[in-house]
Amino acid sequence: MRLLYQTSKGKQRWWSLTRRKFTIGRDTTCDIVLNDPKVSRIHAEILFENEGWVFADKNSTNGSFINGERITRKCLTPGDAIIVGNSRLSVLEGSDTSRVEWKDDRPIITAQVPVEDMGTKLSEMTAKITGKRSARLSGKAIHKPQTEESKEASKIHKLINHLSTIYNLSRDLTSILVTYDLFTMMEKHIYEIFNDVERFCLFSRSEDDKLFNAKFLSARNPDEQSGFEVSRSIFQFTVKKKVSVLLADAAADNRFDKADSVVNLKLRSIMCAPLVSKGDVIGVLYCDNRSHPACFNNQDLELFTAMANQIAVALDNARLYEDVQRSYHEAILALINAIEAKDPDTMGHTQRTSQYALGIAHELNLDEQQCQRIVTAAEVHDIGKIGVKERLISKPSQLSDTEYHTVQEHVLMGEKILKPITYLHYILPIIRGHHEHFDGTGYPDGLKGEDIPLESRILTVADAFDAMTSKRPYNIPLNFSEALNECKQNSGTHFDPKVMDALERFIASNYELTDFPTLKNGKNKGESTKPQEHS
Repeated sequence: MRLLYQTSKGKQRWWSLTRRKFTIGRDTTCDIVLNDPKVSRIHAEILFENEGWVFADKNSTNGSFINGERITRKCLTPGDAIIVGNSRLSVLEGSDTSRVEWKDDRPIITAQVPVEDMGTKLSEMTAKITGKRSARLSGKAIHKPQTEESKEASKIHKLINHLSTIYNLSRDLTSILVTYDLFTMMEKHIYEIFNDVERFCLFSRSEDDKLFNAKFLSARNPDEQSGFEVSRSIFQFTVKKKVSVLLADAAADNRFDKADSVVNLKLRSIMCAPLVSKGDVIGVLYCDNRSHPACFNNQDLELFTAMANQIAVALDNARLYEDVQRSYHEAILALINAIEAKDPDTMGHTQRTSQYALGIAHELNLDEQQCQRIVTAAEVHDIGKIGVKERLISKPSQLSDTEYHTVQEHVLMGEKILKPITYLHYILPIIRGHHEHFDGTGYPDGLKGEDIPLESRILTVADAFDAMTSKRPYNIPLNFSEALNECKQNSGTHFDPKVMDALERFIASNYELTDFPTLKNGKNKGESTKPQEHS
């Protein structure tokens, strides 16, 4: 997805949404800077959450509007019109990577570096540096003219810098487990190391159709508007031969006519490297400079290739990690769906609870990591009900003391089910505490106030609010306004007051208070609208 902004002078500016978070405002530290007096210093954020993009106003003075409606938070879809101050931004399908244009040409390759040889190459570089230092220290170095000695020293200094670069990149990439974080890291390192790189693109091979698709495109100049032209022959040569290639000056290739090479392609210096993991090409890293010839040399290509090798490993690891996460997650959600399928009245409860919990978290300005923990916990908070008899879950009348204690066990059962899954250990306290009450009267541990994890307090409110506004065997659904009033009456006893206030702000900003209206005949006499604990 990308944003299009029309300036007052009629020019267009594009931003590709390729990182997890973007800030919008007048402040020069913002990712998207709008020179608009009616735009606040930090006006809004655009966040990547749950496989989608969300626009969030940051309490701006003049507010934010999407499709004519004032909002505080809203999921973005292609075609949305965002108004901030006097500025209008359009949400478009795809990203800058959709502007990659393949060129059928026959450029001359200046240099090649086989990917498999890079390990040997780096070892030779290290040995060369070590040998020269030893010779100098032992006094056996051959004295050369000063100019030649200076050149040699400069080369050695550059080799040392290259090795240092590879070490630092390798160290940074060891902590990367998410592809978006990998893209951000790549962007930082490539522009810092190669001063002449104007733009670069990462192509990733699809697991399904084995085709290469542009996944990340970056321009050093954010005002860069033209498309990214890629030489098809160079790309195919790189993939087929598993070699990195260098074109010192595409414009000097005598097999191009002048108009083709300078006007259309505008490519003067190119480096292209395959991303090889376990012997397979899983992607390609492609960078260029359209302004100057011979920007890159053989040493640059060797460093670029070494970086590509490191990035390939990180990309493969990130893919594997995300695949494992996804598999775990899909298996757990399948269990949740099975539980909800036992009782049609609870269908959609998990999804709605997650939505309310995330909304509360955003109103409390929690960081992205906390928000993700809350969403994950909300998705699996009722998994323990798989061990509770169906007749108790759907019982329309009041539970007996024995039945009530049996239902309470679903909290501990959920913790027990999830405990063997190592990557979910961080949500176990949240699951265990989501039926604790702020005044200490909840279960299973009778925790009170701030002793209850904040994420559990958020989940408690979200869970109860959905139960109140949904059809259940034991209560008549309330509309949102009535449910909020009911919740507020329990603020300070069942619910954390600040969490309750956050829910009220979120609901008021994103829903009509008449949603899920009460049934026409109202509640039955003597029947409580408050959900029982087995909700």
